[in-house]
Amino acid sequence: MHSLAQRVSTWSSTLTTALFTVAVLMSVLTWVGSSTDGVQSLRVRNVQAQVSLKNTRNYGGTKTKPKENARFKFDLVADFSGVVDWNTKQVFAYVFVELDEPSAKEEESKLVVWDKILTDRSSMYINTKNVKSKYSVWDYAPDLHGRTGRFKLGYNVQPHIGPLIFGELDLNQTITFPDVKK
Repeated sequence: MHSLAQRVSTWSSTLTTALFTVAVLMSVLTWVGSSTDGVQSLRVRNVQAQVSLKNTRNYGGTKTKPKENARFKFDLVADFSGVVDWNTKQVFAYVFVELDEPSAKEEESKLVVWDKILTDRSSMYINTKNVKSKYSVWDYAPDLHGRTGRFKLGYNVQPHIGPLIFGELDLNQTITFPDVKK
């Protein structure tokens, strides 16, 4: 006859195996379902940017060698409801500028301007007007004026169980950094 400890061990082992199997199945189903149709339903309607550029000793500069950094104002309308399903915990959305000519230290330069965490279905629609960038943008190169870049919208769908799903969308907005304000 089996003891009580052996019976509890058998039941807990069976339960753990079943829960692990269900979690793996949910992870695979979410990854397969989200990678095919959810990304195509993402729409961005309007992006307009105003750029202000100035020299500063912050953000990588020193007293003798200041760096240029930029702030932005922009409008953004985006609907993330198409990338949300039953397993979505939250969506991390961010706007960034991808410089056309990266500095010598990097292969590419992506400068994050603004971000937002969308946690429930009612917040999956973003409609911002004349919003200021959260972050001051600077690059490894000391100068930004005269350089060009493109606005992009990146997102990260974070499920309860399963792999993270990353994506980005070109916002069809090219910018040229102006001369520095004195």
